[in-house]
Amino acid sequence: METLSERLEVRLAPETVHLLRREAERRGISVAKLVREAIDLLLREDREARLRAAEALFQVGAPTASWSQMKREIEAGHLKGTQR
Repeated sequence: METLSERLEVRLAPETVHLLRREAERRGISVAKLVREAIDLLLREDREARLRAAEALFQVGAPTASWSQMKREIEAGHLKGTQR
């Protein structure tokens, strides 16, 4: 089992805490464990969604410039965005 050594304080609305306590009790786990599981699920789903999006882009098969050209375009766009 992973060693839990980091601590995080989160302020929640009383109704949210009530719902978390009810759900944790229903599952037979602590509120802390429920929150950790929810965070892990959110991060995993977000990572999977980004991977699916990248895979969909790769399947388009659109032509791309060389890396050096793309890098110049990215840097130019970034500089343009910081000048606003």
